[in-house]
Amino acid sequence: MSGHIIDMVNRIKQNSLPTRKKFQGDNRSMLFHEGSSVTYDFPNPTSEKLEAIKSNIREKASQEQRKSFLILAICIAVMAVLITLFLINYNYRFSTLV
Repeated sequence: MSGHIIDMVNRIKQNSLPTRKKFQGDNRSMLFHEGSSVTYDFPNPTSEKLEAIKSNIREKASQEQRKSFLILAICIAVMAVLITLFLINYNYRFSTLV
């Protein structure tokens, strides 16, 4: 416990020293600088190319959706089979004991 108090006292002593510079005045010069002269040339596709890109994206999205529905259906079918097998085995096991 006393170690923390000594550390706090040392920090207060260090902060009260007048030779230590708390705020440096010229650190903000890089914040407000002129804009760079680099320009980027982005492609400007025609409206036909944009429509082709959109249709391509829609087609891929529908394929992914169909694939995810197929995987979901397979998982549901497997779970139904497993639950059915469990219930059949569960009823069979306990009906023989009674």
